[in-house]
Amino acid sequence: MNCIICQKPLDYEPEYCCNGQDCACRGEPIYPPVCSPECNDACIKYIGYDYDIRRQKAGIELWLPSTVCSGQ
Repeated sequence: MNCIICQKPLDYEPEYCCNGQDCACRGEPIYPPVCSPECNDACIKYIGYDYDIRRQKAGIELWLPSTVCSGQ
């Protein structure tokens, strides 16, 4: 699973309260999968926007895997 804001890979097993039909959670995890306090703040502060827009508004860069130099 990846951080919902910056897309950094996470070692995260989400917990759910129900299947999304028993309450207003819509089947979303109890705790959003975020990798840092900054991504958590962006997740909460910009509720109502798509996650990519939240990332941009918070000034957080999209995570990209680093490339390993092969030395050639």
